[in-house]
Amino acid sequence: AIQKAASDNDATITTLLTTHNHWDHSGGNLKLIKAVSSIDRVYGGKGDGVPGCTHEVTDGDTFSFGAKTSVKVLFTPCHTVGHVCYFVDNAHVFTGDTMFVSGCGNFNTGTPQQMTDAFDKILALPDDTNVWVGHEYTAKNCAFACFCEPNNDAIRQRYEWAKKQGSIHAGQKGTVPSTIGMEKACNPFARIDTMTVMEFCAPCDDNRAERMRLVRKAKDDWGRRK
Repeated sequence: AIQKAASDNDATITTLLTTHNHWDHSGGNLKLIKAVSSIDRVYGGKGDGVPGCTHEVTDGDTFSFGAKTSVKVLFTPCHTVGHVCYFVDNAHVFTGDTMFVSGCGNFNTGTPQQMTDAFDKILALPDDTNVWVGHEYTAKNCAFACFCEPNNDAIRQRYEWAKKQGSIHAGQKGTVPSTIGMEKACNPFARIDTMTVMEFCAPCDDNRAERMRLVRKAKDDWGRRK
């Protein structure tokens, strides 16, 4: 699919940006490198062990490729030890398995504090930034968001919209990209400082990382009941 897209757009593939080492995000790297001789750079997070990686990057690193594409790295460890997100052309952020539409990734190797820090970095980007996520779990995530904040009209509307859009994997319109502004409005993991989510997590002291942990645990427990 990547090679076809490049061919359809008369583009040359020179660079691979990999958010983390999990097979469903990096498993095609070595095959693609072998098949496409023009690829000379593979980026991945520092210490993450991304297959074929030639350039390990960390927080604040910048680089460019092609005629004018610029990239800034956000180091977002938690889902994996070296997970990174890529902020491209000051307009798009590729969040891998850190932020999903109305959701977040599992804390596989990290802590609630790390995920809180990761979300803070992503949410500091401009509200009109397009958010390109690693998986489309939108309808289910929105359903949990409604459970977390049942009186939030924006979240209920987002859930109805997600159901109508369907999934790109089913050949429907899909729900990606989102925007930073929309995630601030409808993602419970981005809303841990709002009164409604704080009440959902109560009793809880003024500990943001603990609220992140409690929302993640609630999502996991809710998911097991579905």
